[in-house]
Amino acid sequence: MSRISNILENKGPLLSGSLANELVNQFSISREAARKEISRASAPIRKLKNVTFDNNQKYLYLDSHFSSDIFFEKLLQYLRLNSKAYYYFIKAVLNNYGYILTNEIATYTCSPVQPLKGHKPADSIIKDLLYINLLLDNGDGLFQLNPSVDIPQSYTRFKALNIAKKNIMNDFYDWSRKINLVAYNSGRMIEQMPEFHKFQWSFTAPSYINGLQKGSKPGFVVADVVLGKKLLEEDIEYFLAKVNVISQSKKHSPFIPVLIVEGIEENAFSRLKSAGVVLGFIDKLFGNQYLETLRALVSIVENASAVITKNPDKYFEFIEALSKLEGKASNLKGDVFELAVGYYYSQLAPYLEINKLITERESGKSKEIDVYVKYPTEARFVECKGYSYPLDEEYVSKWLSDNIPTIRKWALSQDEFTHKDLIFELWSTGGFEQSAIDKLQKAAGSTKKYTIRFFDAQQIAEKAKEAKNDNLNRILKNYFTSNSL
Repeated sequence: MSRISNILENKGPLLSGSLANELVNQFSISREAARKEISRASAPIRKLKNVTFDNNQKYLYLDSHFSSDIFFEKLLQYLRLNSKAYYYFIKAVLNNYGYILTNEIATYTCSPVQPLKGHKPADSIIKDLLYINLLLDNGDGLFQLNPSVDIPQSYTRFKALNIAKKNIMNDFYDWSRKINLVAYNSGRMIEQMPEFHKFQWSFTAPSYINGLQKGSKPGFVVADVVLGKKLLEEDIEYFLAKVNVISQSKKHSPFIPVLIVEGIEENAFSRLKSAGVVLGFIDKLFGNQYLETLRALVSIVENASAVITKNPDKYFEFIEALSKLEGKASNLKGDVFELAVGYYYSQLAPYLEINKLITERESGKSKEIDVYVKYPTEARFVECKGYSYPLDEEYVSKWLSDNIPTIRKWALSQDEFTHKDLIFELWSTGGFEQSAIDKLQKAAGSTKKYTIRFFDAQQIAEKAKEAKNDNLNRILKNYFTSNSL
């Protein structure tokens, strides 16, 4: 075994600079000799070629290390200290409890989404992280941190925070328009991947206020939102880096950077203030009741199965609280419709899970099951859409050709489903376009290996009435009909 192999066996993976120090200290050789020895290293010693570190260092490891716990543990450590551009991508996933939407990850980094001299583009860094399996693409628009990374991962917490973020940015846009800070119908929201000066943000909008407008050209308001924690310095570094790159550019429109938060540590606050960043505290913008309602949302969605089966009153109280926000966060009703469906089934079935994430091993695809219901002789997989608009043929086609086959293949690989009938249901309070109904009816009539069912608001109300579920009927009438939505 070579000297380098011995060191890596004892110390685990190392950056080339640290490895050179070990060679110098252990064998009393010069740094130049150490560098040459490292450059000549061969199997079973490997160099991670895709990821770049400060001072052109390389990450060295043994074949036996690859994809192991120590491989990712040491890699994460070195990325944090010696490769900030890459680490910001990982930090974005860490702050979302191990998951993030593929179209949002670049928002929480300082890597451009358009070519920018001197900066590696976001899509290249994503490819590198996927190549080494530190980041996993679960399909259906979702990235996940490799489970070997020792951090708390929670899909339901991620989902809850994501719903809250979306609604906060909608309400921030509404607030900005009302005070004439931004042009009325020109804002771009987080799901639209808004860009300003080649970087991605949670929100962008042109502004014609005095001091920002230059001649006929507007300035811009750009904003990000980070939820679920009291922000530390390392949580804001990506944002400061984005702002700094733009500020140093000679060609950029005047802009106001805004970071929307629940709370922030003092040193982080001071750094943002010094950089001229506007801090938007949620309770100051929208009131304490709004913040408490959002926190209730996060708690309910994160623990949806337990809430519905053990303490459903929390859900009913939350829905009632939404009606008192005078329009703010109104979209939250649709986002938590699956809890209403879960409540319906909790009165009928011995077991259910809400927001269950499954991964089909062969394809690596992941799918969320809004409500998973288990009976002694059957299993139901329910897709829930609590919105006022009808589902179109495109959506239904994807559900039939992608969601159902993936979930079914996963189910058939599990012993517990061997002798169970599989039933796939689609509940839509906004109903369905006629072309979507035709497609669903055709699929339901021609499928023999499993059952397809679909229900609009009237049919859902009839199901609740038949089950003598007064609470569900009341919720449907007050909050999930076209008038209430």
